[in-house]
Amino acid sequence: MKMNCKLEMQFQDNKTLDAAAKALSHEGSIGNRAISKIRKEEKMLVIEIDAKDVVALRATANAYLRALQVFEEVRK
Repeated sequence: MKMNCKLEMQFQDNKTLDAAAKALSHEGSIGNRAISKIRKEEKMLVIEIDAKDVVALRATANAYLRALQVFEEVRK
């Protein structure tokens, strides 16, 4: 069963948005069961994930969220 989700994160400024997008850009190549795309819309980072199954979707989403958490902690 194919699964998909969209994660949207709002940032205060474009500088932080650009840094977050760069920091998360490597997460897209996690495995062969999920494909993800990152794009920027104004001050929002949008991550779209298409996966072959719910396990791959969850693993990919978790990888992005962990990387985002690390980015936020380093930024502070």
